[in-house]
Amino acid sequence: MADVQIRRSLSSAAGQASSDDIIRHLLSLQMRIRNSPRPTSDAPIIIYLACGLRPEEHHRPIHNPLNSLALSAQATVVEICYRLSPKSPFPKPIHDVMAGYDWIRKYLYPSPKKRDIGSHPNTSYALPSLQPKKRIGVCGELAGGSLAAMLALTECNLNGITTAALGNPIVDWSSPLGPHIPSDSDNLNRSIKDLHNTSFAKPEHRYDPFASPLLFFRTPAYELPTPSLYGTNFSPLANGGFPKPDNSSTELVPRRRSHRKHPPPGSGLVFPATRIEVGPRFPMRDQAIEFAELIQRSVDLYEETSETPHDRVELVERGEDEGLWEEQDVMEIGRWMGEILRRD
Repeated sequence: MADVQIRRSLSSAAGQASSDDIIRHLLSLQMRIRNSPRPTSDAPIIIYLACGLRPEEHHRPIHNPLNSLALSAQATVVEICYRLSPKSPFPKPIHDVMAGYDWIRKYLYPSPKKRDIGSHPNTSYALPSLQPKKRIGVCGELAGGSLAAMLALTECNLNGITTAALGNPIVDWSSPLGPHIPSDSDNLNRSIKDLHNTSFAKPEHRYDPFASPLLFFRTPAYELPTPSLYGTNFSPLANGGFPKPDNSSTELVPRRRSHRKHPPPGSGLVFPATRIEVGPRFPMRDQAIEFAELIQRSVDLYEETSETPHDRVELVERGEDEGLWEEQDVMEIGRWMGEILRRD
């Protein structure tokens, strides 16, 4: 239960779900499962979290990432179909992913069993289970990359997440979008802007590290918007808690950044092998690069390991435009994850 206590103590928005909330989430939550073509009892598990955009918003060839991952990684792939919309803003996606992960651990992950050897009570004791050890990885892009990063950073305890692949993850919702970058995918940039502006009903939820995982490692770059800062006409429910961009008098107020220590001492968390992919024209690439650098810094300062920080956290530039995953990219990611998940 230690991981649950850590999870709930770190997040005000993500951690206050009661048992009734979890039951409701499981009743309304959808998950899709794909086995590898040649399933085995020790096949690893990969959790897939979609990008959060509708198909018409990203103009990619339609393909089934679950099939691609299951085939290339030779793994059982589970998609947690989290809810994210103006009617289901954060922290609901966090609750969905947490509930889905708990379900996977309960029903798809083998647990040790006591084995009775002999008839005398004193000869009955716990032995290692004969069940093969499974490992769990997580991958996702855009909003799914944000949620995958959150899960990887908070559930990387013993028998938890051991690898993560993040594509253009949005890891700091508390900062405004950077300047528009011209490309052939203007519609995609507009969709990302809409996603950024409509995914939060309350501004303080943007500042929760479970929503903005970069904030596990440093303080926010901007003050929390409040009516006292922006006048009586400011509404925290309008524009996702951000001041309107056409009002020059309501710019976000910068604040000094300082480092935070993650994971917490004594938590038992160990950063998983992580691959962060960014496109050269992705509008939020700077925060993804900073995220990779902050994890590398934490590995270097706080872990005793023979690995270099760049071995643990790999930063990859993907494609020539925004770098969203297509079928061949997912196949490559699946092969990488499958190899990591089967390491001794």
